[in-house]
Amino acid sequence: MQGDKMRRYRETFAEVEALGALVRRTRRQADLSLKRVNAAPEPHSAANAVFAVEFERHRADRETMFEAMRKLETARQALRAIASDFAMDQDKTAPMDLRRPA
Repeated sequence: MQGDKMRRYRETFAEVEALGALVRRTRRQADLSLKRVNAAPEPHSAANAVFAVEFERHRADRETMFEAMRKLETARQALRAIASDFAMDQDKTAPMDLRRPA
């Protein structure tokens, strides 16, 4: 039982690390696409085809980043829940005089 929890913790921790790296990559991509939007020739309106294409690309990059951030937050919540279970299990095995007050 404890081994399963530890395995699940390690897997979730690895997922959090991977998703953190994904967020950093997608943030860099969104930053670069925003720079391309800002560097597009004037006028910055839908009538300017170059601006419109770069702006749509940036919107897609930004949505990809937000999706990665949502996945990271979900994985972090799962990791906190597993860690909380460990703490609860530890409290159950601690001698009565060493338990945390309720």
